[in-house]
Amino acid sequence: MGIKIACIPADNSGNKLWLKELRINEKRLYLKYRTTYNDIPFTETEIFPVDGGNNFAITGTDGTVLYRFSINWLKGLEIS
Repeated sequence: MGIKIACIPADNSGNKLWLKELRINEKRLYLKYRTTYNDIPFTETEIFPVDGGNNFAITGTDGTVLYRFSINWLKGLEIS
């Protein structure tokens, strides 16, 4: 079976955010993501719960929220 990837609308202009390979390590959540905004390959990052645990955020190195998405988008991904 192949890797499951979630494809999330990133804006109203047709850009997408792709998520895959959800991983838990010592109660921290990590996943690989990429977007159509640039040509950077999938990059692993830690994700953080926000909005009372209803959403997750991918942040930059300075803590700025780059992407926010519903926890429901993670339900289809396999946890490793």
